Amino acid sequence: MIKSLMSLIGLGNKENRRKYERYPIVAPLEVTVGDKSFQCEVENVSAGGLRLSPALEAEIGDTITILHPKSELSLEATVVGVDQSGTRAQFNSDEAGTVVSVWVRMLHEDG
Repeated sequence: MIKSLMSLIGLGNKENRRKYERYPIVAPLEVTVGDKSFQCEVENVSAGGLRLSPALEAEIGDTITILHPKSELSLEATVVGVDQSGTRAQFNSDEAGTVVSVWVRMLHEDG
């Protein structure tokens, strides 16, 4: 009963609320926010988005362009969170997010 109430008010286990499984990975990326480019690393990726470090000079709602230099794959995402340790971004397309999630994991599992 208490778990149901906590879930209703948004205090339930965050892991259970995630729509997509997250995969820990470290991979270099170039991220563009407006006219500024940043060298980042992806810390984890899912079909819905990714977490980047270090934190970008970006605001929640900003559109960013993510480029993976090894493959030159590029896509857009929206910043959904920024804190001192990193930036969270949501892919602007579910299909692109699924492709990117699989692609990044495959590229970096092989070394």
